[in-house]
Amino acid sequence: MFSVIILAAGTSLRMGGVNKQLAEIGGVPVFVLSALAFDRCGKTAEIIIAAPEELCGEYAEIARKFGVKKLSRVVSGGKTRFESVKNALAAACEKCGYIAVHDGARPLIDIVDIERVFADAEEYGAAIAACRAVDTVKIADESGFIVNTPPRESLFYAQTPQAFRRDLFERCAEKVGGREVTDDASVLELCGERVKITEITACNMKITRPDDLAAARAVFESRGGLR
Repeated sequence: MFSVIILAAGTSLRMGGVNKQLAEIGGVPVFVLSALAFDRCGKTAEIIIAAPEELCGEYAEIARKFGVKKLSRVVSGGKTRFESVKNALAAACEKCGYIAVHDGARPLIDIVDIERVFADAEEYGAAIAACRAVDTVKIADESGFIVNTPPRESLFYAQTPQAFRRDLFERCAEKVGGREVTDDASVLELCGERVKITEITACNMKITRPDDLAAARAVFESRGGLR
């Protein structure tokens, strides 16, 4: 079973003063939509939300109001993503053998894709949701000139959820210490561990800017609501 960590402690700096986690899509706050997707998954044992310290109580109340049944607690987020994950992991049920981390700002995650990532994590020990790169990517030097163009066929955009065997993640997190990581899979990569890519095709966009919120609302409406 999985302890699911929903990261919702960010500052929303690029949202023009709007807290994207509390912005609504279909009348439901963004972070709640993310939590509800995992709430419906049979392999989810509990949901832990990492929130701004001053909003923990409010987030808990909102999540319960909208029917997140597997919510176990809301914890204070840290200064970095990695710190928020570690804070939530410290509060997780020790009986759960796996953890999954999901961006609260990815409210369109499909339950089918959640189940596929979970299945790969159980088989391989670590797996992340990702989609194939559709753009040509250039690697540049410090002066901004192109160095080379990696083959697009081998490039993926990392997304969430990212799921891991708990003991494996904790062991790697201890080795990594305070080093900065941009996603959770990087913790294992830095320790030489293999992470399986679970290729997903459904829209799983991350809300970062105001235009993203409008686009997410359009996708949600076209789907006919929560999937």
